Amino acid sequence: MPQTHADAGNKTDKLGWRVRCLRAFGRDEDGSILILALVLLITMLVMAGMAVDFMRFESRRAQLQSVSDRAVLAASDREQRADPATVVIDYFRKAGFDGAIVGAPVVRTTASTRSVTVESALDVNTFYLRLIGIDQLQAPAASAAAEGVSQAEISLVLDISGSMRERVGGRSRFELMQEAAIGFAETVLAPNIDPATGLLYVGKDPIVSLNIIPYAGAVNPGPEMFNHLNAVRINTFLGPGPDGIVPSPDDERFPQVSSCIEMSNSDWTTAGLPGTGRAQIPHFMYYAYQNDMDFGWCPQDRSSIRYAVADPAVARTFLNNIRMHDGTGTHYGMKWALALLDPSSQPAFQALSALNVVPSAFSNRPSAWKEADTRKIIVLMTDGNMTIQERPNNPIDLRNLNTSNGHIQAHSSRRYLLSSQSTNETRFENICNRAKASSREVEVWTVAVEINNTDVRDCASNPSMYFRTNAAGMNAAFQTIAQRVSELRLLQ
Repeated sequence: MPQTHADAGNKTDKLGWRVRCLRAFGRDEDGSILILALVLLITMLVMAGMAVDFMRFESRRAQLQSVSDRAVLAASDREQRADPATVVIDYFRKAGFDGAIVGAPVVRTTASTRSVTVESALDVNTFYLRLIGIDQLQAPAASAAAEGVSQAEISLVLDISGSMRERVGGRSRFELMQEAAIGFAETVLAPNIDPATGLLYVGKDPIVSLNIIPYAGAVNPGPEMFNHLNAVRINTFLGPGPDGIVPSPDDERFPQVSSCIEMSNSDWTTAGLPGTGRAQIPHFMYYAYQNDMDFGWCPQDRSSIRYAVADPAVARTFLNNIRMHDGTGTHYGMKWALALLDPSSQPAFQALSALNVVPSAFSNRPSAWKEADTRKIIVLMTDGNMTIQERPNNPIDLRNLNTSNGHIQAHSSRRYLLSSQSTNETRFENICNRAKASSREVEVWTVAVEINNTDVRDCASNPSMYFRTNAAGMNAAFQTIAQRVSELRLLQ
């Protein structure tokens, strides 16, 4: 049937209505917030799901790292008798991480050190990240641990005063101290020894140097250091004797068997060596002489400082041959201990190395403060409180040398006070604080034998580094310190 004008008009009206509806729908904003909310909700759900996956990943990674750390610490312990690699594998297996180890654990062992390294990885399946094509995340872990002495400079300060002659069970404190000190030296110096030959490494510098500092009333730095510091010997200003002859170095009025140096007030306010040109400490006794001691407030040269010892055999020989002397100048011991770790002392070490007093491998020590991988350590022991420092009015007034009358305590007219006990304690405290200052951070360990001395306790870097013991317990205290110096530690 032919289309009429009415039909054409109806179609036009319907098309226009549809266009108007579409335009109205395009302009209508009702429900737009709901659409945006749905988009954001979906996005948040996806992000939350990803966060769950990452949280699961981090949890598993932390578990794996914890097992890895515990495994290498256990395997590196030198008291661990099982095969170190087997110990590591067993730790992973028991933790449910079989197959997580990448390659094989690496174990390196010397006579006194052991290090263990292990790498591992764990695949963690994802729940939500797989929506963007990530089905797994790999959690890695790497651990290394070692037990043994790292690069270290150690000052061992030993009380050789007359009170050390007190006997315990048939042996003197002094003998027990010698035994304990030898054991300490052999433990901390062991890394310097080639396990194949039992000798110092050839072609390889040792890593641990040990200064051994015996002290009585004072510390004897030895004739070489005495000369390096241009100290002035008493026999150079005694003047002519009755015969008109100027005394020689072996003058009977002042036998040159010791080389202690007097210090000025400024020396107690610095960490380095005493200043140059200081006077020699006279050769005298304050208390009555005892037959099991050597004469002298200043230890004689055979009991002077030994510098940068590398060989445990050298330490053993020296410690077996030191002797007891008069007085307790703990502050002198601490002063020299810190000075021999202070970098400003390096020229002295170089000079002493040229005289074969310091091993050539250590001619560049002491190293800089806080140098990477180098520790500076002081271990100090004493069995008594610090004594006053008195001196004879006449530096050559020896009076019955090596007899009970050869002392000045009972003769006030023959002596004068150089420093009081409280002054000496203050100086000791000052040096201790300088050692522990943040600019240096020397590790200070102290051992108090048969005494309760707060100065010695407070000198330690922390309470766990202070040992109060009896004479029989000295060896155990020294071994504990040596083992903790040879610490078990995580490297990564």
